[in-house]
Amino acid sequence: MKKKWITLGSLVFAILISFFAIKHEINTKRELKEYLHITATAYNNGENDNDGVSLVLFRYSIADNKMAELFKIPIDAGYPVAFADIRNNKAYFSNSISGDESDNLYEYDLQTSASKQLTSGKFLFNDMFIVDDKMFVNVAPQYATVTQPAIFDLKTKQFTYLNPNDDDTWYQSLSYNYSTKKLLSLTTSDSVMRSYNVVAVTHIRPKTLYLMDVNLGNYEPIYHTDQFEIRLTRQLDANRILMTTDPHMGSSEPRTLKMLNIDSKEVIDFDVPGIKEVKSFYPRDHAEGLFILGMDYNNQYGLFYYDMVKKNVSNVFENDKLPKDHRSIVDFVYSID
Repeated sequence: MKKKWITLGSLVFAILISFFAIKHEINTKRELKEYLHITATAYNNGENDNDGVSLVLFRYSIADNKMAELFKIPIDAGYPVAFADIRNNKAYFSNSISGDESDNLYEYDLQTSASKQLTSGKFLFNDMFIVDDKMFVNVAPQYATVTQPAIFDLKTKQFTYLNPNDDDTWYQSLSYNYSTKKLLSLTTSDSVMRSYNVVAVTHIRPKTLYLMDVNLGNYEPIYHTDQFEIRLTRQLDANRILMTTDPHMGSSEPRTLKMLNIDSKEVIDFDVPGIKEVKSFYPRDHAEGLFILGMDYNNQYGLFYYDMVKKNVSNVFENDKLPKDHRSIVDFVYSID
């Protein structure tokens, strides 16, 4: 009889443990917050480029309206990108050895401040983010000239490319939407963009937008145009995509936004009050707000927030002043962590 009671007690205990584990998991999911990972540069000597520059990664909490500097490290990257994996106390960034024309991937330990090189060879990065412990990058493989989407395995330190044999398609933008669970890419053909028709006649590179799953599968074309230049794309919701556009290559006009309706293929101008030019942008998960890196009509370059419901624009750095050695904001990534 005593043994039975012990068994029953163990069962009750196990059930309670499972209940609290599930409850904890639910609470953890409820505590997910929105962040911006802001890649910036700073002067090493505080004044100019004479002594080189450092990469600075800031993490901005949208809920708290506060910014924190995660790390600063001297770099010589062709185009610096960075992203923080706070869950694992790591950050990742691109950098190159001085004199090398290609970038590689590096890991920075946020606890020890130690950094190490993860890849070697010819690589070029222009997008980087982590979703559900998977790192996604837009990268030029070794011996290739074009960038393409890839998953970087943080354990094996190996890339899985969308199409490792494709050395013609440029993927000029890669982003993730937390509502649709889809990756969005913007492509153009290297051979077509160098053709006589594009170089001498239209000055517009034909572009195609694709949606795909997070395993790089179900690769689906959703829109194609040769009527204007598309520079950057982000999915607003299931049926709308925002794009930064130029009338043509080399245009001196400010870069602005257009919105694509996926179902109807209708494209309309998307004006943001007070914003003169958009360099980069990310919509929030609920599609009611938009973060914009660009210039206002006072020719002030900075990071802005557009409330799409109230139709007003605010400066993200109103309460958080950038350091005195600040050089520039390179880009930023939106995440829910």
